[in-house]
Amino acid sequence: MFEAALMVARGAGDLLRQRFLEMVQGKTLEVEEKGPSDFVTRVDREVEDWILQELSRLTPGVPVLSEEHFHGEDVPSTGWIVDPLDGTRSFIHSIPHFAVTLAFMEEGRISLGVTYAPVEEEFFHAARGKGVWFNGSRVSVSSVYHPSRAVVAMGLPYRGREHLERLLAFYRAAYLRGMALRHTGSAALDLCYVACGRYDGLFYMDLSPWDVAAGGLMVLEGGGQVMGLGNKPWLSGWLVASNGALFPLLREVSEGLF
Repeated sequence: MFEAALMVARGAGDLLRQRFLEMVQGKTLEVEEKGPSDFVTRVDREVEDWILQELSRLTPGVPVLSEEHFHGEDVPSTGWIVDPLDGTRSFIHSIPHFAVTLAFMEEGRISLGVTYAPVEEEFFHAARGKGVWFNGSRVSVSSVYHPSRAVVAMGLPYRGREHLERLLAFYRAAYLRGMALRHTGSAALDLCYVACGRYDGLFYMDLSPWDVAAGGLMVLEGGGQVMGLGNKPWLSGWLVASNGALFPLLREVSEGLF
């Protein structure tokens, strides 16, 4: 499964990069709006179809939960969880900060994860009990413990606007404690950044399993902690993550919102 994940992520990322460069050079990009501010492109579907074909060939019979083919199914206890393009809005606007991300769920636990940002040429992967790796080198979470030195990612999801007050409350609490806040548009990469020590923490609400499955494992394998919010499991897309030193504070701030 691990070799399959590496091969598929590389191939899908190369296809994403090719389509991105074509778009930057003037090729028209077909964009649809699935819902308010929720976009999908022809490239999302093309890359996902390619991933599904490759996974079917390499791991026949294994279930796949993927974003553009999701129709309300539960997360499989064993199977693949796939997002062909995390950061679609950035892709549409020619911002080269996006990724393909895959995870494998085995008997209810994420056992491996791969996230590849093809334009930035950054490849993250992790396997349970084997650590987290960035471009071939093992990495870990940061050791920052003082909030005034911390950089924390948070999301402003296209859906869930009814949660705006909670988002603003978290922003205020973190800001007043001296934390620097970042919103990049890719939860998958934000989690990778926590796992490798670029960011010190993360707060997200109302995402989906394919956004966080691979990255959540990476944070854990990098020595950090991940916790679900509002009595939900972190794989649901409601989560706070951090290095071990800053986690108690972020947990306290987050739990105060629910």
